[in-house]
Amino acid sequence: MRIKIVVVGKVKESAFQNRITEYVKWVNKEIPVELIPLKDGKSKDVELKQLSHLSPNIFSICLSEEGNQVSSREFSKLIYKQTRDIVFLIGGPNGHSESIRKKTDYLLSFSKMTFPHEMALMILTEQLFRAISIKKGSKYHRD
Repeated sequence: MRIKIVVVGKVKESAFQNRITEYVKWVNKEIPVELIPLKDGKSKDVELKQLSHLSPNIFSICLSEEGNQVSSREFSKLIYKQTRDIVFLIGGPNGHSESIRKKTDYLLSFSKMTFPHEMALMILTEQLFRAISIKKGSKYHRD
C-alpha cells in the first residue's frame, strides 16, 4: 500500500510545515506517503487536477465536514483493510465540488467544524502516524 495526499494550497505557516514534515517522515518508515500540493485557482481547474488522481485502482478518501467521523482506532482499521493504494483529497478555501465528493470512495470528517487546509493536513498526517502506531501496538496511542 502507498498513500498520496493531494492538498489544495501551500503550507505557509512554518509551525504546520515542521510538524507535517516530521509526521510524513515517521509514516514513510512504514508506508510510502507522497504529498501533492495543488495550486488553488478556478474551481474547474482544481477539480480536474484532483480527478486526475482518482482511479478504480486507488481507494479515494475525500476530507469533508459532511463525511463520516471515526475514532483513531476505526481510522487505523480503515487504512489497513485497504488492498489498494490510498489517495486523500484535502480541499482549499472553497472545499470540494459535489462531483469530487460523489466520485470518491469514502467521505471522512475530522469534525463538523471547518479547518484551514494546513491544519487538516497536519491532523491527517498525525492520524496516519497514529494509525500505524495502533496497528503496531506502540505506546504512542494510549487508550
